[in-house]
Amino acid sequence: MIAPKRLDDKRRAALKILYLAPHAPSPDTPKPPAIHPDFGVQPAYQYEICDVLRNGLGLDVVSLSDLSAVPQAFEGRNYVFSLYNIAPFRNSEIYVSALAARAGIACMGAPANIRALAEDKWLTKLAAQAVGLPTPAGKPFGPGVPLQRPDFDGPYIAKPRFGAASTGIDAESAHEEFDAVAERVAALGASIDECLVEQVFGDFDVTVPILVGENGPVALPAATQTCDSPYGLFTHRQKRRLAPGLVRDFPGDEPWLPPIVEDALRFARAVGPYDYLRCDFRVGPEGHAFLEFNLACSIGSAMAFAQCAGRVGISSEALVEHILATSLDRQWGQGASEPLPT
Repeated sequence: MIAPKRLDDKRRAALKILYLAPHAPSPDTPKPPAIHPDFGVQPAYQYEICDVLRNGLGLDVVSLSDLSAVPQAFEGRNYVFSLYNIAPFRNSEIYVSALAARAGIACMGAPANIRALAEDKWLTKLAAQAVGLPTPAGKPFGPGVPLQRPDFDGPYIAKPRFGAASTGIDAESAHEEFDAVAERVAALGASIDECLVEQVFGDFDVTVPILVGENGPVALPAATQTCDSPYGLFTHRQKRRLAPGLVRDFPGDEPWLPPIVEDALRFARAVGPYDYLRCDFRVGPEGHAFLEFNLACSIGSAMAFAQCAGRVGISSEALVEHILATSLDRQWGQGASEPLPT
């Protein structure tokens, strides 16, 4: 599989991390509950990763939750470990990585242009088709685009074109008839401007985590995820564990799995550079279809990525260290213990 990378002593001493997250803890912040009544798993997840960096790996970490303090907060830091995947403004997903590039400071995840591709579900679909991956039929809608019936049959799902964590998806997002989903498109258009209508494909999700090894992308064991929502589609509240119904499992030698893993690796080879990613597919009687990829997915111990890594003996702490070491190799240079000149 893959031998996790380690940080050598010089890199540990050189690193000065700015940890950015909506619920970034200070050193004396008490551990939050596993499920926060308003924010679900996010506060516990962000506390855990900060604790791994600060106490598990013994690194110099300054934590910050206020994005308005960026980029001034870069001062005196040489690496940005950002879990800011959602912020309350348009296209916020690339904000931190773009500012970090402007300031010449390394940042976890991927360059802003690659992040932008990942956050655009329609361009992601076109990129997947370009490298030969099957995708569900889809059509984007936005301001100035007439709301016309697409040239594929239902059932249909309407979802935001941009964004993460199934934001904007609930039990009313999918319908058998287009007239019903058109109302949802209009509601999304009024609140977020642009949305994507897709043909609902398959019965359950398969997620394939990808790490970067010495010779390129390496797939970790996959996970399947099912839920009891209409058409088996995950809602935002289910992903945050604010609502029940999501079940995760780990497939064995099922014959349908190897082609999915190979498609995930084919896509991963095409969209670098990045520090880690996750490819998501839908599977049904007709086969599989690629849905999206994520360059900033959750890597905490309760999340699919870390649980898949654990199945090949990679602990949560070793996973975070590997991703960080990979990121430094990409931006500082292979084995360098100080940032490269910008």
